[in-house]
Formats: sequence, C-alpha cells, structure tokens
Amino acid sequence: MPRKKLTGNSGNRYVEDASMKELDQIRAPLYRELEKLSKDSSYQRGKESHLCCTRKYNQMRISPVEARSIARAFRKDPRLRGRLPAVLERLEKALEGLSDNGERQSFDCPLLENSKCMVHGVAKPIGCLAWHPRQYSDPEGEYGFTPRGWTAFAARDRLNDKYHGGDWKLRVIPLWLKRVFSRELKHRPKSADSANQGDGTGPGGRRRRRR
Repeated sequence: MPRKKLTGNSGNRYVEDASMKELDQIRAPLYRELEKLSKDSSYQRGKESHLCCTRKYNQMRISPVEARSIARAFRKDPRLRGRLPAVLERLEKALEGLSDNGERQSFDCPLLENSKCMVHGVAKPIGCLAWHPRQYSDPEGEYGFTPRGWTAFAARDRLNDKYHGGDWKLRVIPLWLKRVFSRELKHRPKSADSANQGDGTGPGGRRRRRR
C-alpha cells in the first residue's frame, strides 16, 4: 500500500489529523520532563527567560510536520489567530537575514512575544522543548538536549519520513513558517504599520501606511 503523504497547504485532513496526533504523542514526554524540571528551584536560575529564542543564541530548526502543527494551532485557536498579523510582521523581518536552505542560521523567533513562546502548550517544536541547561544532560557545557530529547528527535524524523518520504528537510523556524503561512503572507497588506500589527487588530482591520 502506498504511503499517504501530506500535500498542499491543508493536505488530506484525515492524514493530517493522524500525523498531529502522533506528533503530540512524541512531545508528551518532553512536556512532562519540562514540568518536572520547572519545579526545581535551581532550574535556569539567573538565566534570562527565552534568551535562547533570540538571534544571538537561536538557530533552531524544525521539520515539516512540526511546522504544520504550528500553522494548525494558529488556524484553530481564535486567540492565536488574532495575533497572527504580528507574527507575520516579525516573520518577514526574520526572513530578511536568512538564506532559503537547510543550514543552521541565526534568527529572532517570530513566535516569541512578550518573552513567552506563543505555542508553548499547543505546538512547541521538539528541539525547543528538549533544550535545557546542561546540568540535566551534560555537565561539561551550559546548554544541551536531554536524553528524552534525542529519543524524540529520532521519533520525529521517522514521523516525517512516514508522511513526507525521504525528501523533507530540517529548516530554521522562519523558513518553515514561510511555507506553511504562504497564503497569509501573500495576502497580508504590505502597507501595514508594525505598531498596528502589535495591537491585536485582526487581518481585516484598517492599517496605517508605513513611512
């Protein structure tokens, strides 16, 4: 029987639902691990929250299934959907400094808002969930991936092979968001003022022209 693949922007709904369910199962142990670590008073002590999501430290790459999970969260959750114009504004800025390939590149994550990950509880990438201070994995360094993280990476790769064959690529987050939000980017008003983008105005709201 031929492999069912996700195709187009929405793909086969049944297949996409199945892939998202499997991805949630892969992420579940990482959420439990993070919850346990967060109860340790020494965890990330003295470290600025989400500094690893900024250009100086961030080169996180994700897979196509993870990217679809993020897009799905924004399309299903009214709160996230209302914030999408601001995300697209940040995404376009992040893309300006990136080459469209699978290499590691530095960027400010468009999903970081007010020092918080917008998709933390619903569609957070596996690498972001597994990236912790190394006292929990390798004491010789400052940060690293936990053993559960490496196990989740392997499971994620098998999941992408299952639904995309062997020709998929890891890409830094903005490059995959560019693909899954291609329709929204295409129809986003180019005259939008970034200040208005950040006030929660919906996609159809009135915008001021950029100077």
